[in-house]
Amino acid sequence: VFIPLRGDEWRVFVFVLAFCLCNCFLPSTTIWKQGSTARLQCTVKGSPELHSTWFLNNSELSTGGRHAVGLKDGVATLEIHDVLLTDSGNYTCEVLNECGCESCSIKVTVKGVSKPPSFRKELLSTEAVRGSVAVLECEIAGSAPLEVSWKKNKKRLSSDKKYSIVSQGSLASLEIQSFESADTGEYECVVSNEVGSATSKSVLKQKEPARILEKAASISVTAGDSATLECTVSGSPELKVKWFKDGKEMIGGRKYKIAVKENTAILKILAADKGDTSEYKMEVSNKVGKDECTCSVTVIGRF
Repeated sequence: VFIPLRGDEWRVFVFVLAFCLCNCFLPSTTIWKQGSTARLQCTVKGSPELHSTWFLNNSELSTGGRHAVGLKDGVATLEIHDVLLTDSGNYTCEVLNECGCESCSIKVTVKGVSKPPSFRKELLSTEAVRGSVAVLECEIAGSAPLEVSWKKNKKRLSSDKKYSIVSQGSLASLEIQSFESADTGEYECVVSNEVGSATSKSVLKQKEPARILEKAASISVTAGDSATLECTVSGSPELKVKWFKDGKEMIGGRKYKIAVKENTAILKILAADKGDTSEYKMEVSNKVGKDECTCSVTVIGRF
């Protein structure tokens, strides 16, 4: 401002106007990953001398440890190394000079390192009894939230009167009510999260009752020779085989050898004598059924 005095004299007043402006070019929210290095920056304008301060949830941050703050060439920066979950919160950049201050804020969410889905315990192929409740179960792992789905022969299943889908903690199970032959097939448990997915498969069969496919034939044997009785059997494991002579269960030892090899039940009399002439019964059983057959052994000559 120029003010005239006497003659050619003027008085000059110079006013210096300071201004301060802070512009934040980050969005209102952002996400950091745990363990990473994160950086926030604000472009600021204003008359010197400018001072910047960063706050996390109203607590001032300063250079040291994992934090580095700075103001250079009109840019206020905050850098955080080895980001922790506790670094989540509201960050504020405050810039001030003699005339006042401006600030901008951003909300930061830190997400933990996500682990892809996996199976601690895979599905096992199994057999079920007709009319029973068949249960398929596995143990899963991975970063939450985990989504679990089940399929039968590639077709997705949903909970209804037939199927009960249960997820409890790390255990995932499928219950099949009133199991029948139509329920046999390949089942899959698919678990997924934001990182990926994993699949475990199982073949479900109907448990077959024990039965005899080929009965033992009655035989004659010369005294002193060995005699062998064989029956072909089938059925779901575990098959139990018993041999009886004159109504009493036989036990393997020096005189008799009892074995099951490749679905063949075998009784071997090592050295037959007159007392081995008798009727023999073989009984095979499992949890679903039982079958039996009889035959005779006749010992002849050389007594």
